[in-house]
Amino acid sequence: MKISDLIMMSIRSLWRRKLRTFLTILGVVIGASSIILMLSLGIAMDQNFKDQLQEMQSLTVIEVTPNTWEDPKAPKLNDKAIEGMKKIPGVQRVVPIKSMNAYLEFGKYRTSDQVEIKGLSYEDMKALGYKVDKGEIFDEQADKHIILGKEVCRQFVKRGKNFDWRNPPPPMPFAIGEDILKVDIGQYDYETKEPASSSEGQQIEIPRPSKVTIIGTFSEEDWENSYSAVIPLTLFEKIKEEQERYNKKLNPNQNENKSNKEKNTYQTVRVKVESEDQVSSVQEALKEAGYRTYSPMEYLNEMKKASNSIQVMLGGIGAISLMVAAIGITNTMMMSIYERTKEIGVMKVIGAKLTDIKKMFLVEALLIGAIGGGVGVTFSYMLSYMLNKFGMQVAAEMFSMLGSTGSVSVIPVELALAALGFSTVIGLVSGYFPARRAMSLSALSAIKTE
Repeated sequence: MKISDLIMMSIRSLWRRKLRTFLTILGVVIGASSIILMLSLGIAMDQNFKDQLQEMQSLTVIEVTPNTWEDPKAPKLNDKAIEGMKKIPGVQRVVPIKSMNAYLEFGKYRTSDQVEIKGLSYEDMKALGYKVDKGEIFDEQADKHIILGKEVCRQFVKRGKNFDWRNPPPPMPFAIGEDILKVDIGQYDYETKEPASSSEGQQIEIPRPSKVTIIGTFSEEDWENSYSAVIPLTLFEKIKEEQERYNKKLNPNQNENKSNKEKNTYQTVRVKVESEDQVSSVQEALKEAGYRTYSPMEYLNEMKKASNSIQVMLGGIGAISLMVAAIGITNTMMMSIYERTKEIGVMKVIGAKLTDIKKMFLVEALLIGAIGGGVGVTFSYMLSYMLNKFGMQVAAEMFSMLGSTGSVSVIPVELALAALGFSTVIGLVSGYFPARRAMSLSALSAIKTE
């Protein structure tokens, strides 16, 4: 018997029992859509958390710090250590974080305290995934630009006044690309606000402040740079040299050998990894070398473990519905056999092959599973759309711990295809026993059945 004939006979048989067929398919629809929607909630949770981490910092960047507070003999972060890190497989770039503290001035306003100022090149910022909320990051030719953290913009007060931490002022409304700040590396007396004197009591002239143009501000989600500013590395090196000369005048008795020894030693180094899959191996290599490390991937992996547990639980609930639907398919096919016993007997008498009879019932069960799975997938996408469109307020409360602002439900194509295939297989498996039952019926007994 041709496959097309089997399919047409199966469709006619199912159509003759429309209500029973509809109820059986409905069970498959509910089961398939339950599994898809339950798993889509966990997938959305994973995606939202990953997106949130990526907004704050790159997932392929590892922060490395010396472990000297636990082990005084632990290796330091110096130029030699950086060269060694570059040789680790999977490492794309190693960026030492160079920083200094200085005041920022804007007209009659100045930051209430010294601000951390970092020096980075364009390539470093691009590799570390730095993003700005307004403006842009500086390019290769930049030499007198600055990017401010959001909280730095709140620290400007009029000269001579103290910052009120209980009632901080609103952010300074800077004009991006136009307003100019001055970087003041001088030190001042906390009470008198006068320039600090040297350890020998002499008045030391403060170096002329460097002028920089504000070309951007970091986003509020970028907590790493909220209280700091970034300037081009070439400008940073120039200002840093002036600051060292100035500090030497303030403290002429400072141990110069110690200062030179620590000149090329860093507190923090960031390692850019080529891909997310290589982060764990690179991080493990850095730990074995004696450094302390932190990566957002660690946090993400922990959240994935928790999310996977939730998905297993939710998927299990949906699977129960699909198992109930499988029992419904088996029951429907068994009832069909009892009702069509005489028809089966006639088919055997006129020469129908046992395998054809078996295939006919298997095709009917397969069609029930496939149709139910297809409708279930379509229904799941409709419910997912409604959840994402109208359920965001509820989701904000459900996922408040993640700060989720993304989707409530995410259904990948792979999940939809897997659910459709699983439903079809469930239908096929559920129809196997009834099909075997139809094959084993005696032709004479079947014909005698009224």
